[in-house]
Amino acid sequence: MKKWSAAVFVFLFLCLFPVMANADSSPSIVLDGVTINQQSGAPAENTGKTVMVPIRIVSENLGYQVKWEKATQTVRILKGNSSIQMTAGEDAATVNGNRVNLDSPPLIKQGTTLVPLRFVGEGMGLQVGWDNGTKTVSLLSIPPVASMEGENDPVEAPVPEGLSELQSISFGGDRLILATNGKITPKVSSLNGPDRIIVDLPGTTFAKEFIQGQASNPDGSGTLLVTDSSLVSKVRYAMFSQTPSTVRVVLDLSQVATAKWSLGENNVLLVDLAASNGEPTSQPAVPTNDGKKVVIIDPGHGGRQSGAVSVTGAYEKDFNLAVGLKVQALLQQHTEIQTVITRQDDTELSLQQRVDIAQLNQADIFVSIHGNKFTTPVPNGIETLYSRKDSKDLADILHKHVLQITGFKDRGVKTASLHVTRETTMPAVLIELGFLSNPADEAMMLTEDYQNKCAQAIVDGIVEYLGL
Repeated sequence: MKKWSAAVFVFLFLCLFPVMANADSSPSIVLDGVTINQQSGAPAENTGKTVMVPIRIVSENLGYQVKWEKATQTVRILKGNSSIQMTAGEDAATVNGNRVNLDSPPLIKQGTTLVPLRFVGEGMGLQVGWDNGTKTVSLLSIPPVASMEGENDPVEAPVPEGLSELQSISFGGDRLILATNGKITPKVSSLNGPDRIIVDLPGTTFAKEFIQGQASNPDGSGTLLVTDSSLVSKVRYAMFSQTPSTVRVVLDLSQVATAKWSLGENNVLLVDLAASNGEPTSQPAVPTNDGKKVVIIDPGHGGRQSGAVSVTGAYEKDFNLAVGLKVQALLQQHTEIQTVITRQDDTELSLQQRVDIAQLNQADIFVSIHGNKFTTPVPNGIETLYSRKDSKDLADILHKHVLQITGFKDRGVKTASLHVTRETTMPAVLIELGFLSNPADEAMMLTEDYQNKCAQAIVDGIVEYLGL
């Protein structure tokens, strides 16, 4: 009788508290659409600020050889000419002889080495994703772009026959980002009662890796809860129609908003939202002329476009973004300026898409932020580039301020036929804040103090140019 009573109690407990029974379930890992078995050793975990994944499981599923040195707490990962080495407790790894900083040091649990998810992507050339709603790590072994030398956009992945595929959805900073692997013709509209922005993608279906890695349901549908926006409460997505195959994304609004959208040559759709007085959404939606000067800050590269790789293995895209975000924060202190940044994270944008963002926002000036490189470690210093005559004054002023505050060698203000400075219609410049291929420059450029100085110099130059 006692055994029967205990069994009934356990059954009722599980029925009444199913969430508690599964509350501690570990994140799942989906590699190229296949869920990886994590039964042995410590599984992936979310530490709150960083998603940590078991490096051995991922490596062996990709054909790498993994060696563990117990005495030094060091793990080595080998495949052909590729070599990765990291040590428990150290916040840097060595990739092919180059030092790479880690978001968090590796952890050793149950004999398993856990490393930050971002390092798996950058160190092993994988496209990574994290769905906080489903607690799913998605890994996609897409080959990286072969060349980062010029200003060319990456080569597009093959388009599935007949339909394009939606590969990822993200929302942040009042911007929706939809990535597909084929040509799309988006339709953006608005509805009220309740207020919504509708984004339809005709001729599109959900990619297999999206369904297994990000979607909430087997049919590809799901919801993103939004906590950092005053305009949007959540984002919903589902198949709207089978004939023709159409994916619909719905942004549930907390207040009336308009949408400005831009489709890049890399098939990434950006939808930027702004508070509105109730006018219908259109393409393009012209921002209200409130007398503010509109400044576009463009951190160069991003995503698979790493840009220059520094002497110690740091990526230019990360340096550009760090400075760009600091510039944005400083400009937001000026009430006379409306600041728009082309990317706030590791998003991959095409060159034309950066131009589109400036055009849609009717920008007054455009400033692209980069780090320089050369085939030898000798060249160093600051140079500022522009394409059109109406950009020279802006280039001269920005160059002057950056030189004064950094003390780097003056490489001059020069003309160059660059897409973002050539195709924009407002004064536009691209500023190179030092050479990542030069050891002395790089040592300074990777410090937060130098990045803060550069950001302040750029802002001072913008304010002077605008006469504010």
